Amino acid sequence: MKKINIFRNKWLLAMGCCLLTMGAVFSSCSDDDSDAPLTFYSSVRLTAADFIEADDARFSDFKAILEKGNYLGMLKTYGHYTVFAPTNEAIQQYLTENGYSSLDDLTKELCDTLSRTHIVSDKAYFTTDMGGEVSPVNMNDNYINMTSDSDVVNNNAVVFYVNENSRLIQRDDSVTNGVVHVIDHVIKASNDLLPALLEKNPKLSIFYQALKLTGLTDSLMKYKDETYTLDPDSAMGGNKNIQVINRTGGDGKGLTTRTYFPLEHKYMFTAFVETDSVYKAHGINDLDALIEYAKTIYHEAYPEDGSQYDNDYKDRRNPLNRFISYHLMPCKGDREYWVNCMGELYTSKFLVEDYDPEEYFETLAPHTLMRFSCPKADEVYINQKEVYTRKENTSTGKTTWKKSIEQQGIHLLKEKGGECSNGIYHYIDDILVYSKNVRNNVLNRRIRYDSSTLSPDFINTRIRYYYMNKDFMMFGFKHGYLANFKMHNENTFVGCGNEQTSWVHYQGSGVCITGERFDASIKIPPVPHDGTYEVRIGYSQGDDRGIAQVYLNNVACGIPVSFRIVDSNAGWEADGDDEEENRANDKAMRNRGFMKAMASYGTRNGTSLRDQSNCVRRILVRQFLRADQDYWLRFRQILPGNQLYMSLDYVEVCPKEVYDDPEGENPF
Repeated sequence: MKKINIFRNKWLLAMGCCLLTMGAVFSSCSDDDSDAPLTFYSSVRLTAADFIEADDARFSDFKAILEKGNYLGMLKTYGHYTVFAPTNEAIQQYLTENGYSSLDDLTKELCDTLSRTHIVSDKAYFTTDMGGEVSPVNMNDNYINMTSDSDVVNNNAVVFYVNENSRLIQRDDSVTNGVVHVIDHVIKASNDLLPALLEKNPKLSIFYQALKLTGLTDSLMKYKDETYTLDPDSAMGGNKNIQVINRTGGDGKGLTTRTYFPLEHKYMFTAFVETDSVYKAHGINDLDALIEYAKTIYHEAYPEDGSQYDNDYKDRRNPLNRFISYHLMPCKGDREYWVNCMGELYTSKFLVEDYDPEEYFETLAPHTLMRFSCPKADEVYINQKEVYTRKENTSTGKTTWKKSIEQQGIHLLKEKGGECSNGIYHYIDDILVYSKNVRNNVLNRRIRYDSSTLSPDFINTRIRYYYMNKDFMMFGFKHGYLANFKMHNENTFVGCGNEQTSWVHYQGSGVCITGERFDASIKIPPVPHDGTYEVRIGYSQGDDRGIAQVYLNNVACGIPVSFRIVDSNAGWEADGDDEEENRANDKAMRNRGFMKAMASYGTRNGTSLRDQSNCVRRILVRQFLRADQDYWLRFRQILPGNQLYMSLDYVEVCPKEVYDDPEGENPF
């Protein structure tokens, strides 16, 4: 077996694979410290470990913890680290508050946890880098949330805090392998898993009692998958040298995307929780009252169940079990992970004046989904329903769409909940249910799944949002370790690319499937209720792509789909000033089984994806789908060649009530 080389302590650099159509030039990473803030300490000689060792008066206690946890040596090596270094006073306060008489009382395991809590190992985060798209993640898989305030005592100088309690008393000290921030309180560290974290919060007593009664605590106890290994001789199933060259790049020569495999396979979770006070506002004062409330909701939502499961709380069809499991996600996401509500994509790509950014995820309740939307910057709502009404301007002949809120959703609060290695919980302001109204009314809409949401492993490896515009990166996945995906032959490679704002793709990312005669299946999330739906895929076309036969539950969806540029069968024509002609062209495309891409997301030249001739939606099938059944889309490459690939941007499931609406489906 070959020795595995670790890149930046986190990922195995395994192969090259280019994902999407792109036309921008990116510079490589630099180790030059000349761009560090000049008002702060900067060194071209000291590592992060040297910085700590050079000041025993402030850091001797933290140094001792790093040594006992075996992390001081790591901070002497090449890398891109962010270190939050607590002072001796901060360490002594931590010891006192936790009942330790001295550093000698700290076990090696606790020193390991404390060390990992104070180190981010994948990037040097200066204060100017934090508080944007997403929060950095420390080596314990916990988010580092940076906030700021003004110090009225010192002429309103900006003061920074880590996770609300640890103040940066010295910041942005650049060292050769990263940056060090000095803090006045130890960042809270925990070895708890999510159930224990919830149990410790006295405000969540009713929710936790219900979680325990249903047995769902057991489902949240998983963390690291001990069956997972990464052997570079077998990670690609014998096809280790795949390299897809993008011949439609800006220079015409193509660009290569580096592909990484996660070193660990982890199970992670998110809980959206109501406090006891939220329940009490609805007359729910104890567990028994919550049980009765769940019956009223889920007997109506699932009348076929009757009352036969009411007393078996661990049955997935039990009303309380349905209630609690609908609050749980099989992936760990900070508040901004669930929908684009801030950052560069929100401000420069989503056409938020016309359409609320939205996202859909499957929950731990079988065959259920949850909608997240952002009606205004940095505000997130669950299962909110807005409607779009067509307005015709008789003087100009132009069509506009007016947005209005029909049903208020559940507000995902900004107040920080709790976090541990395998999970996080967020507070919500009202009771969250998958009711008959949610299933048949709120979610009776076109449902668009961005490709980066199709597997919880995409979220748990943080390929979604976390590495935005960081080189050209793709995360590859071993066969059998990518939830909701199946690879049917050893040649098939599946990867998910990080977001690039220059890419002509919805949310800047996509799923790449490649390999000689690739053959892969993707489980699409469930439909909310039985009915007739269109199943569609959105993708960008390129002359380096393949042609695949697509199947839904192993039934062929018409003729093969060409991902090559440009499919002459689509009948794409640019929109003009004549709205009637535009609608006629849309209808003609639909008759061919195609649609233009959405008008709610922009591109690098200021237009929407609808204006891009190489971005289309293909209508795969129009058929009756059941809410209690799994559906798999299978893609089989029919052309030879291991450099051909397909780039899946998103999947849509659209009910007949929407695509057959007399006013027409909104273009967003």
